[in-house]
Amino acid sequence: MKKLDESLASSDELYDWCMKEYNNRNPMINYLITRFYKKIELIIEQIKPDITNVLEIGCGAGESALRLKRMLEGINFDASEYDLRYIEAIKKRNIPLNVFQENVYDIRKPDDSYDCIIMLEVLEHLENIQKAVAELFRVTKKYLIISVPYEPIWRISNIMRGKYINKFGNTPGHLNHFNKKKLTNLFSSFSLKPQFYTSLPWIICVVEKI
Repeated sequence: MKKLDESLASSDELYDWCMKEYNNRNPMINYLITRFYKKIELIIEQIKPDITNVLEIGCGAGESALRLKRMLEGINFDASEYDLRYIEAIKKRNIPLNVFQENVYDIRKPDDSYDCIIMLEVLEHLENIQKAVAELFRVTKKYLIISVPYEPIWRISNIMRGKYINKFGNTPGHLNHFNKKKLTNLFSSFSLKPQFYTSLPWIICVVEKI
């Protein structure tokens, strides 16, 4: 994948760069992504009777949001993204999503606005994970679904592919590294116990707000 300077990229360049992951011709990568979303769908089917509205935070180019929207047929679904360039690209392509600009540290919604909040592959990029999670729990009424790279499996797989060797396999932009123990400790500070689902090289965490 050609290296991209995200800070200087146009909305189209950023969109195309993000979509390369989903359009990858490598059959193994396609298999892993497909398996990951099947696991997300399994989770959604389990909680679907309890939810009427869902928000995805950090939808990027919108591909994850489109997949979630299909899984949530009949349920109100919104998506948000911090980077306005992604939102511009989504609207330019007439992608059928209700998407708005939002900062995970300051979600402009009242308490308990959504039955479920979904945040996929975002937490590892955040500088203040405690503040972000506190805000997510403020806005969700029932459930929080988060996925993150499963460490150290993620970095080991990068090294095996010859990626980011000088960074010990750490993907650029990953500020935090998670496994089940670290996620349990994170949510225990909110007196909540997560339920884990594994779809290597990712781990999916479901927390029910009590």
